[in-house]
Amino acid sequence: MSFALGQNVGPYRIIEQLGQGGMATVFKAYHPALDRYIAIKVLHPAFKEDASFITRFHREARIVAKLDHPNIIPIYDFAEEAGTPYLVIRYVEGKTLKAEQRDALLSLDQVLAIIRPVANALAYAHAQGVLHRDIKPSNIMIANDGHVYLTDFGLARMAKAGESTLSQDMLIGTPQYISPEQAKGEAVSERSDIYSLGVVLFEMLTGRVPFSADTPYSIIHDHIYAPLPLPRSINPNLSAELERVLLKALAKDPAARFGNTPEFLSAFEQAVFQTNPALASMATPVVVLTRASSAATPRPAPTAPPVSIATKTPQPQPKRRALTPLSCAITALVIVFFAIVIGGVSFIARDDLARIFRTGATTSTPGATSVADQIKAARDSVQKNSTDGGAHLRLAELLERNKEYESAFLEYEAAIASNQKLSSGYLRAGALAEKLNELDRAKKYYQAGVNALPDNPELLLQLADVLLQQKQYEDAKKNYDKVIALNPNSALAYVGLGDYYRVTGKPNDAIQQYTRAASIDPNLPEVHFGQGLLAVQFNQIDKARIEFNLVIKSTSASPELKLKAENQLRLLDSKK
Repeated sequence: MSFALGQNVGPYRIIEQLGQGGMATVFKAYHPALDRYIAIKVLHPAFKEDASFITRFHREARIVAKLDHPNIIPIYDFAEEAGTPYLVIRYVEGKTLKAEQRDALLSLDQVLAIIRPVANALAYAHAQGVLHRDIKPSNIMIANDGHVYLTDFGLARMAKAGESTLSQDMLIGTPQYISPEQAKGEAVSERSDIYSLGVVLFEMLTGRVPFSADTPYSIIHDHIYAPLPLPRSINPNLSAELERVLLKALAKDPAARFGNTPEFLSAFEQAVFQTNPALASMATPVVVLTRASSAATPRPAPTAPPVSIATKTPQPQPKRRALTPLSCAITALVIVFFAIVIGGVSFIARDDLARIFRTGATTSTPGATSVADQIKAARDSVQKNSTDGGAHLRLAELLERNKEYESAFLEYEAAIASNQKLSSGYLRAGALAEKLNELDRAKKYYQAGVNALPDNPELLLQLADVLLQQKQYEDAKKNYDKVIALNPNSALAYVGLGDYYRVTGKPNDAIQQYTRAASIDPNLPEVHFGQGLLAVQFNQIDKARIEFNLVIKSTSASPELKLKAENQLRLLDSKK
């Protein structure tokens, strides 16, 4: 049947027809009980010929209705009217991407502003086990306020494998945007959706789809067999970096494409910022969701703050590590580093040599055969030059190793007094206080460090961690936000924000932040631990076990974090 204007469909009154496609017709309707407009998507009558379709419709509608993401148009309801199934979704005033790009090429910043939320939505859906199967510009909605939505999740899946004339005769997917494997009727995956999104991106950057012909069959044939036209041959102004992203996303072989949507988005963003560094101001946190095991390509922060003079590229490292001795080789690097930085450095980046201080590096004085001998030699060095901050640090570390904690604190403070810009003094003192569970004392050291070095991401991050433990949630969040502003690639800052949202009762926001952290460093154990706690909140016990076991098996997780994960598993076992 066809719904008529003015007709009542359940509690909804049809106002006008908005559009019609191969699988559904969309109407604007009014819902008196809630006093709002909604959209009704009425599925093609031919589906009624499929005896199993209604059952499949209800099953798939329930799955898709659970998708809760700011860039996915939500399903409010689903039902039947005289045997005709329909979906009730949010009514959005705006226009589709197809309409938006009719007149001219979009600017690169506009492309980024559209692709990012679409990729976010797609990654989230994939993490829930839901594929889109029909990504195209007409399924991307741009609201009048600029908000971007991905629409029509589930329609292709509802139609697939049915017995109706429509589902037998039609190709599930749109020819211009269909992946080769989908066109051949083979199994589809996340990479199939990535291919379709790649076609959308290709069109946005070049002004045309890669394959176009007189018949759908010819287009499908080209997706399967024809080589991809080089994007720069169509748009010479396109950068080599952007072309490379398109070539990978549109590889014929699914295995050669990006492994997941966060990886695709990360590569695209990197190419954008390399093409136009002025767009680095758009390097805001990318909210995505992916499986914990997914690999992602980290992208360098285009506006990263100045780091220490160490030559290694900073890499995210787990926080709150055990204070255990490192090898003599690493220790030697620390000594050299001390010798260099005493002259004054703006700060030590968290993701580089500051890690050494957090993991409890100790120094080995030549000729010393015991801790006591090393301490004596270190004291002699301090007495010879009381203004040598490095000497005080070396002595403090040895005293800490010998469990002379109060004496160690005094030496850390002496190091700080000798050079108030020496961030390692604040970091090591704070770390020792945390080890002793003296959070007020740790906060004092970290806050003093932030006062002296307000743009030091490491100190800000450690201060935020302590504030979060002390339930000073809003102050903690402010510091995590500052870290991200200084270093958009700080995976641990996103973990911190995930922890903040989790403990303040905002699980969806927590998911987004943990996922962003995972997109930067997929193996970060803190991500798995946070996601495990979140899974417990959702009563997803199997998922929680997987996440906690990943922490336990991680080679980079601290003993403390592993112990916490083991305790969580014991709690889950006790509830059986």
